[in-house]
Amino acid sequence: MASVEERLAGLEGRVATLEAERGVTANMYRYAHSIDYGLEAEWVDCFTEDGAFDMRTRPRFGAGEGQRHEGREALAAFIATHTRAPETWHKHLMAQPRIALDASGERASVESFFLRLDEDATGEPYVLVFGRYRDHARRCADGLWRFEERIVEIEAIKPRP
Repeated sequence: MASVEERLAGLEGRVATLEAERGVTANMYRYAHSIDYGLEAEWVDCFTEDGAFDMRTRPRFGAGEGQRHEGREALAAFIATHTRAPETWHKHLMAQPRIALDASGERASVESFFLRLDEDATGEPYVLVFGRYRDHARRCADGLWRFEERIVEIEAIKPRP
């Protein structure tokens, strides 16, 4: 039977893992809320100073082409042109994150699914796009988790009505 000290150490390790996973998902949620409502500074703050946002399409949508934005200045330029409420109503939704922490507990790799709900000219909702996020995140000096790199793999996209 494990000693009290061993059981406490095991419990501390499990709690630290849960807290890290919660911090990673909190950043993922912050990203979605800020992009949909034009909270530009908050969206940029979801990334590290040298963070990258990389959008890629499947080959059938343009030979696997994409756009990569690196560093806060490039990220700010990208988000300044993104659609947002109230001009365009949409929701970025994320599901089923699989989080893998490194041995230090200070970095994480994440795979999750996403979709974006939009509305057409009549106000009816539809799925505009879906795909997968592949993220690399790290805990920063202020204790918050941020993306070092967020790769958006667009698997299907509907032409806008």
